[in-house]
Amino acid sequence: MDKNSIPKAFQKVLMNDEEVLAVTKKHSLWILGWWLNPINLILGICTLGLLFLYKLHTIKNEVIIITNKRIIASVSPKLFTKDKIELTLKGVDNIREDETLLGNIFGWTAIQIETRSDSYAQRQITKDSMKALRNKFYELQK
Repeated sequence: MDKNSIPKAFQKVLMNDEEVLAVTKKHSLWILGWWLNPINLILGICTLGLLFLYKLHTIKNEVIIITNKRIIASVSPKLFTKDKIELTLKGVDNIREDETLLGNIFGWTAIQIETRSDSYAQRQITKDSMKALRNKFYELQK
């Protein structure tokens, strides 16, 4: 058997007079067997569950606050850090509402805060809170 048929890391380990007689190879469906192992399956499900809970936590903590001077919003909050934007009311050009079919069914909407240079979006906002925020914003613009 040729020395080139084995991985390079193992080629360095072989002695000069050593002859390779056989080499095993992984089956093309090895990942299926790995997932069918109960311990690996449980670890995979737990990992996906933790990722889901983390994402749920970050989505739940997205918030937009309007004050008499500015708009403060959390943008993609993390587990230990919270990125936020602060916009003066004069710097905001428009607050837009994007409705979807699922939003109409479940009673949520998406909000888009537009400035001259950028826009910030948050999804799954209740329609009532969106309406209150938009009305307050346009009241303060007068």
